[in-house]
Amino acid sequence: MKQRLVVSLAVAAGFVGGVLSHYVSPHLVNAQSQAPKEVRAQSFVLVNEKEVAYGLFGFDPLGKPILKMTDGYQHTLWSAPPQPAPPTPPHRIVRLSTPPVQK
Repeated sequence: MKQRLVVSLAVAAGFVGGVLSHYVSPHLVNAQSQAPKEVRAQSFVLVNEKEVAYGLFGFDPLGKPILKMTDGYQHTLWSAPPQPAPPTPPHRIVRLSTPPVQK
């Protein structure tokens, strides 16, 4: 009987404490009351925990917007607009001459 009374009082005290905490607790402080409506920057760089860049959203040197994804070695995996391919060296045409047929 005594154990039931102790458990009942503990449960009742928990409920009373929970109800009072909603009315007595101070107002919570938020870091920002509202989320910003816009963020302005000239570029955003996506980095991993070791500060290695894996992506870029910004502008190229000519002022055109770009979106670029790179690997850990700064090789471009994908970009928009696509970056032009590096120029290929001119192909050399080699003619293989056959020796004249001797009769």
